[in-house]
Amino acid sequence: MLQVKNFSKIALCAVLLLAAGCKEEQPVDPYVTPGNTPNPNWVITGDNDMTASMTAIVKVSFASQPGTLAAFIGNDCCGIAEYKADYGLYWLYISPVKEGGGNVRLRFYSPSLKRIYDAKSTFPFRNDTLLGTLAAPHTPQWTVAK
Repeated sequence: MLQVKNFSKIALCAVLLLAAGCKEEQPVDPYVTPGNTPNPNWVITGDNDMTASMTAIVKVSFASQPGTLAAFIGNDCCGIAEYKADYGLYWLYISPVKEGGGNVRLRFYSPSLKRIYDAKSTFPFRNDTLLGTLAAPHTPQWTVAK
């Protein structure tokens, strides 16, 4: 009987030691867990007479401060949005580098999450168009880029 009690205590201690030493790793959630991507400091690479404008709202889970919303056609940055804190919206003017435009991809940098997000879809550039309004802002869906 004494051996069974000692064995039970030893087994219980072993289980507790193993449980204490085995911490389960939490998966990294790129929409919540901060990354290590530095601010890309995007710069508009060109300017011409063609422009389109956008009023957008950016919803990225757990981003605790405004970030940088930019528009790209290919690798060319063709617009950087101004954040309007009183409305909680971004106002963006898009001016393609090359005549004829192309498909616009939005990118967002979150300084609080230190990650870059790409819009899941693109849209064609059309001169003198407006996408989104103050009452019904454009709300892109995001995927993690870096």
